[in-house]
Order: sequence, then structure tokens, then C-alpha cells
Amino acid sequence: MRKSKNGHIFLTFWVIMSLFLSSCVDNQGLSSKRKGSQKSSKGTTSGDAGDNGGQGSSPTDGSVNTNDDQANASVAEIRHIVDPFDGTYKTKVTIPKNFTGLLYLSGLNFTSLASKIVYARFRFGRELEPVIIQGTIGRAPGITPQTDIEVLILDFQDRPFENIRLLYDLYDYNDYRSTTTPNVEDKEPTDDPRDGGLYCRGLRLEHDPTFKGTASNTQCDQAGERCLYAYAKVKDSGLVEKSTGIAINPTEPQLDLGGSGYVNESQSNALKKCLPDNNNIGNFNGILNTNISGALGYNVTEVFSGQYVYKGPYRAIGTSQWEIKGTAIISPVDSSNEGIGIFQNSYTGNVTTCAPLETCADAGFKSFLFPRAGKTALRSGVEYFGNETMPFESRSLHTLLTSGDSQFMDGCNMRVGNFDEYSNESISSCNLSATIDLITIDQNTGQESVLTSSREVKLQLIRASNTDYQGREVLYSSMKSCSTSNACGSSECCFNNRCWSKELVSQCVEDAQVIGNRGVGELCNSDFECSSLCCNQSTGTCAVHLNTEDQQVLCSKSPGQTCVMKEYCREENLTQCFVVKTGIDAQGQQLCALRCYNVPTFGSCINGICIPPDSPSVPTFDPDNPDCSAAIDPPLNL
Repeated sequence: MRKSKNGHIFLTFWVIMSLFLSSCVDNQGLSSKRKGSQKSSKGTTSGDAGDNGGQGSSPTDGSVNTNDDQANASVAEIRHIVDPFDGTYKTKVTIPKNFTGLLYLSGLNFTSLASKIVYARFRFGRELEPVIIQGTIGRAPGITPQTDIEVLILDFQDRPFENIRLLYDLYDYNDYRSTTTPNVEDKEPTDDPRDGGLYCRGLRLEHDPTFKGTASNTQCDQAGERCLYAYAKVKDSGLVEKSTGIAINPTEPQLDLGGSGYVNESQSNALKKCLPDNNNIGNFNGILNTNISGALGYNVTEVFSGQYVYKGPYRAIGTSQWEIKGTAIISPVDSSNEGIGIFQNSYTGNVTTCAPLETCADAGFKSFLFPRAGKTALRSGVEYFGNETMPFESRSLHTLLTSGDSQFMDGCNMRVGNFDEYSNESISSCNLSATIDLITIDQNTGQESVLTSSREVKLQLIRASNTDYQGREVLYSSMKSCSTSNACGSSECCFNNRCWSKELVSQCVEDAQVIGNRGVGELCNSDFECSSLCCNQSTGTCAVHLNTEDQQVLCSKSPGQTCVMKEYCREENLTQCFVVKTGIDAQGQQLCALRCYNVPTFGSCINGICIPPDSPSVPTFDPDNPDCSAAIDPPLNL
């Protein structure tokens, strides 16, 4: 019996094992079958992986989807631009159009581009003006610490955007609402044209990623609709001459230009000034020195004996071409609404009744045009219109007791004070990319092939800029403009319609005894009589002075002669020495040597007289026992 029982147990064991092995063989067959299906699916979807959602796959089988992901992995996609000023990854970056550094484009699957010659093509504005720049695939620090990613590196050394026209304007959509009273804006507005809350309105609606259109809603024309890049164009406006219907372009800020008191300003000066960006009659009368009663009205209020009529502080340009329309133009700011339109209010309608388009646009006030408001440096005793605590409300007459920054003034004051009449560009001028494409170019035919394209990532261009180590603007065309030194700060004076630091200009326009605009070769006794600011004291005639990238013909005055600034003084050849790195020895120690260079250096202009430049000292260096701790790389610009 015992033997029979053991045999029964043994038989049962083998039956169980047989069933187990059978199940394993079946599963292997199923696995092989699916594997073959996977290969077949991959073969049918390789040409169009994005359209085939996984042919032949079950809900629990992810093999086909995995292969789809692998097929898509070879497609590059632009996701960010690395901001060259702070190193962060952004979908919108703003740079000056004379930028000369490196720009990095990042995204997905850039590794697949490493074997190609890749170009970045930027299409700017409504006109889609193309600029093509060759790129190099490299690596850069990633978004997360201690990681790096593939990027496309663009070298802007040749300033490829320098000739792009800045046809559009920046609008400020930052939230300045009070934390305690949300229906009031009391926070200080930005004056930085690279601020992330500024949007350049220069695109067709189809290229505006902030607009969420549908098949039934193809227009940005309803109150509350967002289309922050959609094209619109308004300009600051003065009074309109009644007989001709022509509006005056304001060129002066709301301050005492003559220096004899604001109430004594002439009518000619008043007509040049910015109008208040509100509908306050007291503010209006104060700026123009008028005494009009009643409320301000569009095309109703007449000024200066009926010679001029008031049509608001802005002039709409080409409204039929605007991409933002209807009641979307008017965007009041309160506790439940943030600014997203062109104006907060209109003389001829509100957010619900403003129609047709021209009515909304022509009569708007309280604009979001950058800068919405700001402070400016003024001398002590200068009278101006400002508001101490409320940046966007009506303003009254104030006087600075000491030199410094003013109270908040209307944004128009900043725009007319930062305008270059030759390029027609101001602090608010901009352009931006409608699309950014990565392309290859056939070297034989020149045919372009698009690898990927993005309308989500934007590059905004602003006016050319060049600042010194203290952050002061030193590019002439971008300096603060002026007609008198009252519009400049205490350490500045007005000369050639620009505010110059007194460290650079020894004589202000008001201090000059003689002012002229004489051409080269005409007789002169003073530098200020010449349009070139260079009077040759040997010949008594105006001489040439050009100092640009394309042409350089310098005045080159000798020590002891009069001057306006240091670049008019003769360049002296000075010997400047440095301890420079020369390599690494076999033990890995730094090697260095004393190297001297011939450096042309302008003389100094002190109290209006050219002074020879000081010779730089030679650093201490022992060639037998060199100290390389402070050695520098060999200077490349000497």
C-alpha cells in the first residue's frame, strides 16, 4: 500500500509539471506572435508614425506605441531660447537688434541634427522678412542642475539683425494691480524694454500663439479675447490743427522748457508737449496753460481760440489692417480683469458699445503702450507734471527740491525723450519673429528644406543699445533726446539734441557763446560753430570728424587746443604692458610673460582743452621668478 501511495503522488507531480511546461510553451508562442506583429506594424508606420495610432495593438500592449515614439524621436522640435542676459530658458526672449553674442535654441531631438548643416531662419513681422543664420550643434547647461543638453548655437558677431526695421511697438501687460485694492493699479511700472511682460504687436493672427481661435471664432474682436502679438499701431498725438485736420506729433515732455516757470511757457512750446493720458480736464488745462471749462470731448474741445481741436492723446494708424478688432481693443483693468487690449477706455464708447473699429481705436486713452508711465532724471527747480503714488492717474504740477528722479509722468514723456528721428525708432519700437524654422540648404541648387518650424517660440528685437560698465547708454542714437538741458539730469547737459554726461561734454548748449551749423571748410572761431564740432585752429575752418564703423576720419586736435569731448583730441601711442599667460609646463604649472602693446589712446578733454593721456604703469614682473597668479589671457583687441 505504501508503494502504491508513493506512486500515486509521483504521478500527480508529473501531471502538474506537464501542465506548467505546457503553459510556458504557449506563452512563448504568444510572445513570438506579438513580436512578429510588432515588426509588421513598424514597417507600415515608419513613413507616417504620427497618423497611425498603433495598428493591431491591444489596449494593454504598448509595443507599437513605443516604436511610434522611436520614429518621432528623429524629428527635432524648437521649445526654448536661452536668454543671453540671464541664462534662463524662455519661450519669448528680447534682444537689441545690434546684439553680437551667442544665441542658443533648445528643444527636443536636436541630436538628430548633428550630421547636418543646419540654419535658423527667422521670419519677422507681418511681412515675414527672412533672416537666415548658420548654426552649430553643441551642448549647454540644461534646465535642471548638473545636466546638459543639445542646442543650436547661433553666432551673432556679424549683427545679422542690425538692418531689421522696427516697425511695431511694445505693449505692457504686466499686472500692476494693488494687493489690497485689486481694482486700482498702484505698482511701479517697468521701464526695461526686455521685461518679460512686454509684447510686440506686429504679427498676423495666424502667427499669434496667445490667440486661441476656433473654426467658429477666427477673429480677435470680442471683449476679453487675448491676442497679445496681434498687429495694432497707435502713436502719441498732440492737438489737431482745425483748418487742415493734421495732428501735431509731440516732441517735448511735460515740463518747464524755458526755465522761467511753467505758467510762463509759450504757446509754441505748449503745442509740442505730450497730452495727458487721461480725460481729466484739470490735468489738460495745466499742461497746455489753458482755461477750458466742462469735460473733455473727442473732436469737441477747441483750444487756442479755436485754432486747434482735441482728438485724444493717441492717433490710430491704418486701423483697417489691424489684427485686433472691435471691443477687444478696449480692456478695462479692475479686480476681475487684467489688461490685454490697446486702451482701457475710449471717448466714444466702452467695452460693450465700442463699434465700429475706427470709433474704438481713434478715441482711446489710457493705453498699454510701453512705457505706460515712468520717472525721469531732472535738475532741481524744474517744474513738471507728475503723480507721486498713482502711476496711471491724473497728474499735477510739481517741482524737485533737489536733483534726482521725478514722480511718475505719462509714458509719452519717456517715448519723446528716447526717440531717434533718423531711424524713426524709440524706446517702444520693436519687431519679432512670426516663425523660427530650422532648415538645410542644398549646396548645389540652393533649395531650402524645412526640418522643423515653431510659432510658439518668439524672438523680439528692440532698438540698438550699448551700455557702459555702469549701465549707462553710450550709443548716441539711443541716448535721451532733448531741446534744453532742463530735460536732462543734474550730471548731464543737452548738446546736439542729446543728454550727455558732463564727464564727456565739457560745455552745454546753453553755455556756448556761439552756436552754428557750418559745413566743412567754412570759417569758424569755435567748435560749436561747426556741424562736425571740429574747428581747426590752425586754418580757422571747420574740419571733418567722422567716427563710425564704416568711416573714421578724426579731428585729432593737439594738446592745448579746444575740444568738445575726448574723441576730438589726438590719439597718442601709449605702451601698455600686461602679464599674460603663455601656456602650461610639463608639470601642469601656468607659464606667463610680460608683454607690451602699442595702444592708440585719445587724449583727455578737461575744461574744454585737450590734455595728453596718462601713460599706464608697467606691472612688476621678475622673469627669473615669475608670479603668474594674476596673469591674463593675451588681449585680442590690441
